[in-house]
Amino acid sequence: MAISMLHDPVVIGQAPHRDSDRSLVGTVLDHINEQAVIGLDTLVCLLPQYSWNQIFQAVDDLARQKLVVLRRHGFEYSVFSIHYAA
Repeated sequence: MAISMLHDPVVIGQAPHRDSDRSLVGTVLDHINEQAVIGLDTLVCLLPQYSWNQIFQAVDDLARQKLVVLRRHGFEYSVFSIHYAA
């Protein structure tokens, strides 16, 4: 039974994803607070080690926690720091 747990990809892969997600969220928040307003595509260019989906998920999580403001303009997304006077 213990052997099968060692080969379970969910058990093996869980912790790095969580640490990676926390690191990504912190990095995204740093960029947003530094720039005040930044386009989602710009974030993707600044963080090539992550996919568009990973970055959008991090931004969406931050927006739901009210740590940033996410706005869509046509086909473009912009992310605003909550410290930005809009």
